[in-house]
Amino acid sequence: MTTDNQKQLEDVRELYRSKGVGHRLGFGTKAAVVVVDFQKQYTRTWRAKSLVPVQNTATLLAAARSAGAPVAYTYIGFEKDDRNAGVFGEKASTLLENVIGTEPAEIDELITPQPGDAVIAKKVPSSFFGNTLAEDLKAQGVDTVVVVGTSTSGCVRATVVDSLSHNFRTMLVRDCVMDSNQLAHDITLTDVDIKYGDVIGLDEAVAYFEGKAQ
Repeated sequence: MTTDNQKQLEDVRELYRSKGVGHRLGFGTKAAVVVVDFQKQYTRTWRAKSLVPVQNTATLLAAARSAGAPVAYTYIGFEKDDRNAGVFGEKASTLLENVIGTEPAEIDELITPQPGDAVIAKKVPSSFFGNTLAEDLKAQGVDTVVVVGTSTSGCVRATVVDSLSHNFRTMLVRDCVMDSNQLAHDITLTDVDIKYGDVIGLDEAVAYFEGKAQ
């Protein structure tokens, strides 16, 4: 991010602060982790500049599991004979490459789902749309959702907005998200931190779960 862009984003943040917008939410009493689309199509191709966010997610998941926190994965996935992505597919035709059972749709092996984790195929940006994820988390007493994954400005952002819309305290871990567009990534982190949730570092997220360890 250029110095000029950085200053513009800080000026926007300061404007909202001066108007009383952008308060910190903090964690609630029980958090879950939602891993958005860290599948090989998006972690092992041109879209991923680095695997560091995935590796950081592995660290986060280890802490979350030690605390008994629910973990849910979502991925873009279509049945081989039913690849109807609707308008989303018209906008981004490469979505149709994510056929269930093929490599593009596989969760990256650095963060392989464990028994008991929810793994949800989706056909739209938000991890909460068209499924019972929100209700399932609430049934487990979850009031805070920790979001990681890709892309920051796309499916991650959509998931964050819907998480807030379901009245979850929402934490976006900056060290565990990535985007092929760096500027969009930086703008989204600023926008989320002002309007939709708390953007936090990996250390803060891990510390929370370590404090809840069973």
